[in-house]
Amino acid sequence: MTEINKNHDAGNDAIKQAIWDDPALLEALTDHQSHTTSRNTTRWAWLGGMAACFCAGVIGWYVIQEQSFPDELPVKVAYASPQTFSSVDAQDVKLSDGSEVAMNRGASLHFSESARNRQAKLTKGEAYFEVARDEARPFTIETGNANIQVLGTAFNVDKSLSQTQIDVFHGKVAVSMPDGSDRVELIKGQRASVTARGITVLAFAATEPDWQAGWIDLNNVSLNDALYQLNRYSNKPVVLQHVDDNAAPISGRFKAADIAGSARLLAQMNGLAMHEYEDSIVLAKPENGK
Repeated sequence: MTEINKNHDAGNDAIKQAIWDDPALLEALTDHQSHTTSRNTTRWAWLGGMAACFCAGVIGWYVIQEQSFPDELPVKVAYASPQTFSSVDAQDVKLSDGSEVAMNRGASLHFSESARNRQAKLTKGEAYFEVARDEARPFTIETGNANIQVLGTAFNVDKSLSQTQIDVFHGKVAVSMPDGSDRVELIKGQRASVTARGITVLAFAATEPDWQAGWIDLNNVSLNDALYQLNRYSNKPVVLQHVDDNAAPISGRFKAADIAGSARLLAQMNGLAMHEYEDSIVLAKPENGK
């Protein structure tokens, strides 16, 4: 029985050896291994490609967000809505960018800002500006007949009927005509008067705005403009009656607290008579030429 088993095991070993020595079988095994390796390689290459595409997509999305958010978010979140101020009496206001404005009686101001600039419109009246410095966002003011640009300074803007006057108390501003035909740069102590004819620059004592000290400062203005200035401070209108505004330009300082006295002085300067009523002050041609 033992001999038979030995012979049987020996036969099995011979069969196994024959199988491993069979060239056809070795070729088949080699082909199978190559196919399996190739299939595994393909699978890993496919998975690697998918991972690379996912990473590229994530990085691309992040870059797009980084590029778009800085321009969009500040405008939507950081900056306040446009502001509009109208002053019956003199008042101090603070703009959303931190600038401070002292508004004279009867002034109207509109202000807006964006990520690139700050814009104010003085539609009427007079205001003293202390602009918060922001070199990346220039501060501009429009008055209708003048454009003013500043980075950080203190200056006064006075818009009357036919001209705009800019007084610089600190720093530098650029003043130009709306059509760009004329442009000047002003420094402390310089005053620009802007009319339809152009820009005139003069020197003045840069201490404080005259209106804040109680004075009305008239600089080469028409009689109509002079009365316009007086009416900012008057409880009853000062008007011209049957008078053509062809008098010589007016310059001088007048007391804001004494409108009747200032009107009387203007009448004397222009050969007119003054009549004061309960509801108005009238400057007219003298009766019988007197």
